Amino acid sequence: MSSLYVHIPFCKHICSYCDFCKVFYHEKWAWQYLEALAYEIQQKDLKQDYQTIYIGGGTPTTLTYEQLQYLFDLLKPFAYQVQEYSIEINPETMDHEKLALCLQNGVNRLSIGVQTFQDDLLKKIGRVHTSSQAKAFIQEAQNMDFQDINIDLMYGLPDQTLEDVYQDMETLNQLNVGHVSYYSLILEDHTILKNINYQPLDDEEDAKWYEIIRQQIQQYGYKQYEVSNFYRFKPSLHNLVYWHYQDYDGIGVSAHSLKNGHRLENTKSLTRYLKHDFLASDISLTLQDQLFEKIMMGLRLNQGLSIEEMNQLYRIDFLNQYQKVITKYQQMGFLEIVDGYLKTTFSGINYLNNILIDFLDE
Repeated sequence: MSSLYVHIPFCKHICSYCDFCKVFYHEKWAWQYLEALAYEIQQKDLKQDYQTIYIGGGTPTTLTYEQLQYLFDLLKPFAYQVQEYSIEINPETMDHEKLALCLQNGVNRLSIGVQTFQDDLLKKIGRVHTSSQAKAFIQEAQNMDFQDINIDLMYGLPDQTLEDVYQDMETLNQLNVGHVSYYSLILEDHTILKNINYQPLDDEEDAKWYEIIRQQIQQYGYKQYEVSNFYRFKPSLHNLVYWHYQDYDGIGVSAHSLKNGHRLENTKSLTRYLKHDFLASDISLTLQDQLFEKIMMGLRLNQGLSIEEMNQLYRIDFLNQYQKVITKYQQMGFLEIVDGYLKTTFSGINYLNNILIDFLDE
């Protein structure tokens, strides 16, 4: 699977929990940015046959109709073999014309930043769309034949109750959305909520809410395939590339690429990027780095890690090399081996960080 990530950093509003690379939208800056993106594309040896393209942000749909068309034209030479073409959307930045433009240019998957369907909570986290806007947009997209739709939901928001979470899941079920990414609120440095000392759920409460969500959402017919991701119809092909630790290309400010044992990181500075100085670092990953990162990503998946693949890729006896940590967590009921895959158990997924620390120490 060959994949391309494209970062568009512009937002019309900055949410109180967000730590992604973003700047307020300004039409002149946006045109300059797209021209700088065209320059980076010219300088890079990008493939002509990407199977997945993911346009993320920021909020890509803050771009005007004309700017979005320019972006799609830039990406057209790389989209001829694309199977999954995704774009991130906030409901308030979209209209019928932009939605039709996405469809015309081959986009077949929408990832919609909803976060919650409770209007009072949306205001508290700095979102400017309403619940009714989000529902109407999802239904409009479905009516226009967008069947592959993801929505992002969050738990642990300020003043959010478990009843709010149950209502969000009920609405998700009623809308018949095919995929959901359900995230716990994590406070990062330099976010608004962090600066005002908001206290998120403690670890015990977080684990309790997470288990409730996993159980309830699967009763609605969603299958969990990764720590935070559930699908009714099909998983995200693009995100599976990350979790399977396969190479991918990234373009745009703050974008990363993984290629031939190197992690390439673009600058987070818009000023630098607009001056065509896009590459910030080229990190050569040791075989040990790659081995651990493969374990770290693979154990996020419900399917887990293929033991045979680990042996072949890294020329090791995986079970022997990590016998101590695997046995420890098998005895605790947190890891299991099923059909040649090492995976976390239903309860073990709550202790993934502890498990990974032990793998790192080994």
